[in-house]
Amino acid sequence: MAEVPREKSLPPEVQQLILQYQTLREHYARIEAELRTVEAELGEINSISDTLKNLDDNIELYKSVGHVLVKKTRSEVLKELEERKELLTIKRDKYMKQLDFLNKQIQDLEGKLRDTLAKHGITIGQ
Repeated sequence: MAEVPREKSLPPEVQQLILQYQTLREHYARIEAELRTVEAELGEINSISDTLKNLDDNIELYKSVGHVLVKKTRSEVLKELEERKELLTIKRDKYMKQLDFLNKQIQDLEGKLRDTLAKHGITIGQ
């Protein structure tokens, strides 16, 4: 949204709507960043899984647990990756639903803000 001229003091109703709008936009940005992180990890898991599926079953694999490397079988690692993938898929779907919901709230609030500004004789460009 375009910046409102500061010559007049904005009515409290408008100030409140702007604050709500900013809060929703910040929340949207945080969820969007979380979604990008989850999607990146899902991509990494898919890549690792594809690599491991092409390896021999009796290959020695090691998993980092804190500062210790623990020996694991290929099937154990694949199972852990699949479990992590399921969890991340649930998180991704939850974040996508939240973003859809927040986007609708933001659009509704933008309309309400425009109407309220117009009610007070303030116009803004798009």
